[in-house]
This record gives sequence, C-alpha cells and structure tokens, in this order.
Amino acid sequence: MELVVARIDELRSRLTESFEAWAHTDVGPAQRSCALSGGATALIFLGALKKANVDWSRISLFWADERAVSPDDPESNYGIAQRLLLEPLGANAPRAFRMAFDASLDRPGMSSLGTAAMKYDTLLARELKNGGLDLALLGFGEDGHICSLFPGHRALLVDDLRVVAVEDAPKPPPRRLTLSLPFVLRTKKIWLIAVGPRKLPVLHAALSRTQRTTPLDLLLHQAKDVTVFTDQVIRRA
Repeated sequence: MELVVARIDELRSRLTESFEAWAHTDVGPAQRSCALSGGATALIFLGALKKANVDWSRISLFWADERAVSPDDPESNYGIAQRLLLEPLGANAPRAFRMAFDASLDRPGMSSLGTAAMKYDTLLARELKNGGLDLALLGFGEDGHICSLFPGHRALLVDDLRVVAVEDAPKPPPRRLTLSLPFVLRTKKIWLIAVGPRKLPVLHAALSRTQRTTPLDLLLHQAKDVTVFTDQVIRRA
C-alpha cells in the first residue's frame, strides 16, 4: 500500500498527476476502465480529474455505488459527476455508464432494485469482457464502509455477483446499488481518498489492527494495489 500525504490543495494536484500517469500508461488500443464513487469524496477527485490532460475517448467510467434516486437528485452519485466532470468536459467527456434505477417500476411486494443490479452486472461483464476494473476511486465512511458495503451487512456475504442491491442501508437513503466486495477486490488499482480528521481513526485502525471487521479493513488487507490520498498524518504500525 502507498500513502500520498499532502495539503488539500496539493492533494488535488497529486490526484491529477496520478490520473494522467495512469491514463498515459501504454496498454495498447484497449479502453481503460475507471469506477467512481460519490458523496463528499467526489468533490475532491472530480475537480482533479476535470483538469487532467488525458484522452478521454480511451476511458470508460463506471460507478462503484449509487443511491436509488433519479440522476437529477442531489443524492445521486452520477448526478454529482455529471455536474462536476461530464458537463464541464462537454464534447470531450468519456463514455459513462451510470447505475440506472427507475422507481416507477416498483410494484407492491416487488422491488425493481434487484433487476437494476442484474442489468448493471451484465453491462460490466460485457464492457469489461468478464474481467475486472482497471482503477477505482473510492472514499470510505467513518464506520469503515466502502461503496455501499456497510460493516456487518449481508451484502458483504455476496460472492457470486458483480453488483448487489441494498434495500436497507443503515444510513439514508436506504436503497442503493453497489459493487460487491469480491468484484472490487479484482480491481487492478484502488485509490482511496481520505480527507479531514474524522476519517483518521477508522483509517488508523484499518492499517494497524490484525482483526478485519470493516469493509475498509478487508480492502486494505486483500486488494491488489491500494494508494491512500490523504491530508492527514498517518502513523504506520
């Protein structure tokens, strides 16, 4: 695991530089795949990506998780990316595959969230040719959740799907779509963005403890290649 520690303004520059270096790595004509998350973390990295000097036509964007809301809802992870990255890039914007959900398809006793998860699972399999993602830019919560995978939630037990429907997340909004942990762990490179002192305790615990009780713990111990971008001083065990 690599640590990148810098002031918040410099952190954005480091993210931009790192993204440019990743995008310019020669991998032939293939598309590069990158998954985005949302929330407060997106406010940090989306502005950095917007300034990156890259060929966006060779990059496909996916989402690590999404709230079951319309894309114009303030809670939508895709909506944040649309406003901060895709619209500013205009005609140069990359292909973007949002986690689509249509609440109007819900029926009494039958949720359409599972169908939405299956459709995105199929989309990922097709676009990635049954492989994993090249890069994922993720945040994490003060409870150690990543994507919409929360500590102790049964969604963490799913090991045969790329995408999971979550009907009862412990924080609002409760209905969400999320990549499964095994699929996240297949990602070639994962960048974790940890900004502000409130994220520090759970990050310190994940880096130092031997027990693995949160999704963040599991990610740091099992992922192939993780870089943490933070504005906080980290004490390594």
